[in-house]
Amino acid sequence: MTLRIIIADDHPVVRIGTKAVIETSGVGLVVAEASSADELLTALTSHPCDVLVTDYSMPGSHQADGFAMIGMIRRRYPDLPVLMLSVSNNLAILRMVVATGVLGLVDKTSSMEELPLAIQTVQRGLPYVSRTLKERIDAIGTKNVDDIGTKPLSPREVEVLRLLGSGLTVKEIALQLHKSVSTISRQKGDAMLKLGLKGDAELFDYLRDGEI
Repeated sequence: MTLRIIIADDHPVVRIGTKAVIETSGVGLVVAEASSADELLTALTSHPCDVLVTDYSMPGSHQADGFAMIGMIRRRYPDLPVLMLSVSNNLAILRMVVATGVLGLVDKTSSMEELPLAIQTVQRGLPYVSRTLKERIDAIGTKNVDDIGTKPLSPREVEVLRLLGSGLTVKEIALQLHKSVSTISRQKGDAMLKLGLKGDAELFDYLRDGEI
């Protein structure tokens, strides 16, 4: 079966290279391309597909990118396998991405020879992390990338961290979500514990680096 694939990245060179790898390998046919979150949501509405291959950060849209974009796609298309092209080697950020339901991670700064296998793997509903990404994470961290997702964040914890990353305080988030300050503080603390973060400085470093 020829898979129908949508690719999304704000860099034309990456889209061209990704499409070439996919179609040359014979794994599938690119039915639509997008350069922003707005274009991606339009493409998903207009073109049925079997796998989405997308960048994480595509600024410049009316629609939010990052976690908000991935979360919206997962809610609207819960059965659609998502493979993310990543340039991050930040274990905490990658774990948060996986917590939203992303099945695959491929490092787009290195060889993309693994992309066809990654697409086939996530299409079967199985997780995939590229070899080059594993090597980069293992080189800088004490935790193995295979532990990604073992302690997934709840949707509410992801939302709290996203709002913290947008610049809101705990009190402002509590007002926006109609929750108590103690509830938001607890969810923030639980998320930090799952991600292995110690203190607000470390948390906001991760939020900033991940462009949440």
